Amino acid sequence: MGNPPVLETHDASNLAKKTKTSEKKRRRLHPIRRIAKFILGDGEKHQRKQNDARRLGDQLEEGKTCHGASRWHNLLPFLEPLFALDPKLSFIEDRILGRNPTISHTDDYAPISTTPPKSLAELQAHVQEADLPCTCDECAPKLYKISTLASHGALRDRRNKHTSKNHHRKTPSFSSEKVPKPTSPAPSLTLRFHGTYESMSLVRHHISWLDATYLHPSARPTPSVLHLRSLLSYWYPHLTSHDLRSTLSARQVTTLFAHLNRVFFAGNVPSHNDLLSAGFSYLDSRQSDCFGKSFYNPVVGTQVLLHPMLYRGYRPLDTPTQTQQARMKSRLGTLLHEMIHAFLKAYTCRSCPMWAACIGERGHGRAWQVLARKVEQVAAVVVGGNVDLGRWQSALSECEGGGLPSVHDLEVWGMGGCGSGEKGCC
Repeated sequence: MGNPPVLETHDASNLAKKTKTSEKKRRRLHPIRRIAKFILGDGEKHQRKQNDARRLGDQLEEGKTCHGASRWHNLLPFLEPLFALDPKLSFIEDRILGRNPTISHTDDYAPISTTPPKSLAELQAHVQEADLPCTCDECAPKLYKISTLASHGALRDRRNKHTSKNHHRKTPSFSSEKVPKPTSPAPSLTLRFHGTYESMSLVRHHISWLDATYLHPSARPTPSVLHLRSLLSYWYPHLTSHDLRSTLSARQVTTLFAHLNRVFFAGNVPSHNDLLSAGFSYLDSRQSDCFGKSFYNPVVGTQVLLHPMLYRGYRPLDTPTQTQQARMKSRLGTLLHEMIHAFLKAYTCRSCPMWAACIGERGHGRAWQVLARKVEQVAAVVVGGNVDLGRWQSALSECEGGGLPSVHDLEVWGMGGCGSGEKGCC
């Protein structure tokens, strides 16, 4: 008998080729993804470089240097709506930022092997047990390297002289167009389509201005502070009502935003674009898991959403006066909470190697916590009473999305004491 025919093998190879061809047809990329891959190049080579760099260990990690944003960063504001519609397109953002999507910034924290902490006491216990080395800018400054001042914005101060003619009026005008300017040196920041400042450097510089302006022993109330106090006193019944929608219009909240911006941020939080956004609106009153939200986009500007009825610190046995005080404390804190989010997103460089760790998975990372604590201290002096930014609740939320901070972080954040879990700002 002769050898068996080879036709079956030939047919099998043809079948395999047809199968591969059909699989390729089925795996056709979305047109937008194909265009992005064509412009940005093949990501496999970039991925291999990132993995090789990761294998080099801590020595290379300490030597990482940020060279600033590239021209592609200007496209991110226009691409953000696409990322929201299709999360698979986020690889475009990773490529533009030079970020390895397989390596999360939570590697700088301890992974949570058990359930996330539900209270401040549990968070402290988890942190003590993990005993992580601290990666903050004070303990590990090598992690926060930048190339040159040309790659990042230079932090400078400006001196604004108050020249308003309405300063000595007995009845102040609460129009957002006539907010008095501070007399002390204020941070002079350049607003671009992409952030240009290293996160912790920006926060430390802003904290220095807050200390010098409001907390120094020789500090005196500025015209902006006096104007804000008058506004809060006049609007107290409106800000402490059961339902803000019936007592405080969107225009009034926008005016309050402008005054808080001038006092706490030297007017640096970008305002909204009148042609594209109203700047402020209320959340659905049926929503019960969030006190407020904020969004910032260089094209649209800053948008703030506030819950009209929900407030932090509710206790059923409170007297009407205590309830009003709790509402005032929570609602002012929520506005400041969201303004810090917008401030950091507008000015921080997303290319810096420690940006993700400082901003956090949900926006309440190291940079937010340090600045929010200082804002609470300043508010106690400026407003004449405490405001609640929900810092420890936000720390618990951040642990659910990432990992644990270090013991030193908790000490710097001033989170000693106990509390129970509570919903917070987004």
